Amino acid sequence: PVSMLKINLGSGAKPIMGFANIDKNRKSPNVNLVCDLDLYPWPFKDESIDEICILHCLEHLTDHNRAMKEIHRILKKGAVAKVTVPHFTWQLAFQDPTHKHFFGYHTFSYYCGDCGYFDFQFSKCRTRLEFGKRLSLWNHLLEPVFNRFPDAYEQSPLRMFPALCVHAELVK
Repeated sequence: PVSMLKINLGSGAKPIMGFANIDKNRKSPNVNLVCDLDLYPWPFKDESIDEICILHCLEHLTDHNRAMKEIHRILKKGAVAKVTVPHFTWQLAFQDPTHKHFFGYHTFSYYCGDCGYFDFQFSKCRTRLEFGKRLSLWNHLLEPVFNRFPDAYEQSPLRMFPALCVHAELVK
């Protein structure tokens, strides 16, 4: 059987089984590789990674555009990067003093297709918003609607229902 290399960048206290867990904090649980993701290039060969998860880490990096370029560099052609970041309407997005960047529904579309902003591009991007459902029945009902009409959500008073996260799947 062919071995697949899957990495969880910025694993912190949430390692993922079946992935190489990478974090700059050597005390994080189940860290397989200690690596400061603000230092480039990352210690992986070009097109060597089958899947990347980077969950609630990108907003902490100094240069998220450089990190996205590095993700593109190390992913194999056809491989997927799964990115989760806080949405700009979420209170904790701005409250956390370690957050350096803020994200909306369309942020990751800038890395896809022929937008011309970067010297790399992913072939596909699928994005969805996640809403907290523990405390609000409304969020259960409205999440599918807001994902179908994200511009109407982000550009109107509907933001009074804050989204927690932006989930993006980018295919190289």
